[in-house]
Order: sequence, then C-alpha cells, then structure tokens
Amino acid sequence: MIKIFLSALLIATTVSIYSINIASVDNSMISLNSYRGKKILLVNTASASPQAVQLAQLQELQNQLQDTVVVIAFPSNSFGNEPRSGSLLKAYMRDSLGLTFPVAERSEVTNASANMLFRWLGSKSYNGISNAATTTDFQKFLVDGNGSLIGIFDSSVKPTSQLMLRAIRM
Repeated sequence: MIKIFLSALLIATTVSIYSINIASVDNSMISLNSYRGKKILLVNTASASPQAVQLAQLQELQNQLQDTVVVIAFPSNSFGNEPRSGSLLKAYMRDSLGLTFPVAERSEVTNASANMLFRWLGSKSYNGISNAATTTDFQKFLVDGNGSLIGIFDSSVKPTSQLMLRAIRM
C-alpha cells in the first residue's frame, strides 16, 4: 500500500514533529527540530526481517540525496524481527553495516506502546493528515521540510525505487 499526500491537501499539524526528540543507538538524542527544512524519511527497521536488505539501500539513498533528505532508522521488534538491542544493535548498525544516518534505539512502533514519533505518525489527531498504523517492518514515512506527513510507503517500496526518489524530489 502506498499513500502520498499532495501538499495542497495538507492542513496544520496538531503537534509539531519538530517538538519530538528520540533516543539514539549512539546514546545521544535525535532532535527532529535539527532537520527542519529537509525532508525526513522515517523507517521502522528490523535486522532479521526478510526486507533487511533495505538497510543498505537506505544508506545508498542517504548518500545520493543527503542535501535533500535525512533517513532515520527506528529499529523495532514490534513484528518479532529485531533480536538486537543496546550495544549489540549499535555494533551491527554502525560497524557491521556502516550506516551513517541517524539510528534510534530499539523501541516499539505499534499500538499504545509505540514511541512518541510513531504515535505521531499513526494518529491524525497528532499529525493532522492521516491515521496510519504501522503494519510491517520497513514501512516508510516521508515528512516534508515543513514537518508535514506527505507519504506513507509499505515495505514493498524499495528506498532507491523511482517512486521513492520522485516523492523525495517533489
């Protein structure tokens, strides 16, 4: 399933995404406010997922469009595919895979136990656009430079696909 929201249809967000801070796998905070003016691609990841090959594709996308978009990974065991956490997750993401984009610490991305960002993404009352439950690993959410949700892509959409590249460049 793919949802793309045209900017003409956007309404003011109820809660600003820029007010959200997330703990990173590097023991620091990821302040979404620091990405104001850039598109943000938020992806729930899982290293044991059948779609885990997309981690390298996310790095390729980040390298290719780093002036336009920032990729942020959100490792989660919400679907039973992320066995790593803490220092093991950091070692895997940074050392084994060589990922350079921001990676959050492992957290839940579904239901009431979801981290604040994924509650924002999944609730129209927070994001002002759509109720979009996270339903699978490697679901992608695209936020524009003004902090509005503009696209939701399921795991079948590869990060380097033409569809994704067009959505980011719009």
